Amino acid sequence: MQRPLNETRFLVPAFLILFLGLAVLSVFLLIGESRRARLLVEYEADRTAYSLLADSFRTAGALDPAALDPRVRGFALYRPSGDPFVRVGDAPQTLVPEDVRPGFLYDPHRHRLTLMRVAGMAGPPMRGMMGGMMGPGGRLPGPPPGMMGDGPGPRGPLRGPGGAFFLSMDISSYYRTRLMYRTAAAIAPFAVAGVAALFLSLLASNARHRRRAEERETLARLGESARTLTHEIRNPLGAIRIQTGLLRRKTGAAESSHLDAIDEEVERLSVLTRRVSDFIRNPRGEPRQILLESFLRELAGKLSEPAAFTTVGDQSETRVSFDAELLRSVLENLLRNAEESYGDGARPGAVEMELSREKANAVISVRDRGKGIAPELSQRVFDPFYTDKVHGSGVGLSLSRRFVEAAGGTLVLLPRRGGGTEARVTLPAEEPS
Repeated sequence: MQRPLNETRFLVPAFLILFLGLAVLSVFLLIGESRRARLLVEYEADRTAYSLLADSFRTAGALDPAALDPRVRGFALYRPSGDPFVRVGDAPQTLVPEDVRPGFLYDPHRHRLTLMRVAGMAGPPMRGMMGGMMGPGGRLPGPPPGMMGDGPGPRGPLRGPGGAFFLSMDISSYYRTRLMYRTAAAIAPFAVAGVAALFLSLLASNARHRRRAEERETLARLGESARTLTHEIRNPLGAIRIQTGLLRRKTGAAESSHLDAIDEEVERLSVLTRRVSDFIRNPRGEPRQILLESFLRELAGKLSEPAAFTTVGDQSETRVSFDAELLRSVLENLLRNAEESYGDGARPGAVEMELSREKANAVISVRDRGKGIAPELSQRVFDPFYTDKVHGSGVGLSLSRRFVEAAGGTLVLLPRRGGGTEARVTLPAEEPS
């Protein structure tokens, strides 16, 4: 069961980083595409403007509005005085070079792009793009002789230096494209987050299915082990009963109490073997409300070396719903493991058992100062048939955890500061019935 958990701990951060990277990359790509669309529309405006300039000089100002690009809403070429040399569409009636703000002006309400420049200026997007239209030095070729009034012929319409041109274009398609890219950039992180959530949900579902498959396999192994243990235990218990009966005939009433204790423990073991056999079919047994403080205090006093039992606060009314024999089996197993952890050496302290509350849960802690459990074995010790004891069967902790989990609780082993182990059983507390 540990392997899927380890894989999940590794995969979840890795895929979260991957999906975060995809979200950031998609946003950058969409923003880049939006900027590219802007550069393209500015290039189209520049190209259209200089093409119309060339046509204006070639036709001496006689442009046919019907032959213009349908996106052009206005174009004009102005003399230095501000009067138009050629004007079509919604271009201004006058425009002096001093009022020109060279560059592109976007009007998002009308979906228009306006380009104004002083005649002869080549904007940055046009450099290297005009090909054969550009003359030496990167400027447009000048007008025909006489157009600017600097030749021997009659003085042309563009008198003196300068002049300006104006272009207005409809760029609705650009605004639609920009809206699409901006919407996609805003949605992309959420879309990637949704895919990540779906993937993580599938990953968690797969881990749950794998865990359930391993649990079913473990239950099958426990069932087979339970049948074997039941068969092996019942025969010695029958022999003990017979011998106890023979002893009862030969002893007096003074020894009867000791024999009664043997009969009581034999009967308890018989019930326990039946419960283990029934565990596969009904792991909860026959739960009833148990007053934990009195139950644990009595259990702690029955050990060969009584455990030091304490409570945190008043726990006299703390109750849980559990099968009494199964709970006794779980706690005796934990207490026995705590005693055996000391080995044959001197004990630095007695086994401790404590009852406390954490919100709506009752917590039973069994602590020792024994040799402890290596961190890498803290989960493996719950595997069926795993044991590091010479005479251990390896089913005690596995069965104990199953009994606790069937009652809605948890059982974990934690290292103690200063050495030793703490076995912590957490169970839902019950209200008095």
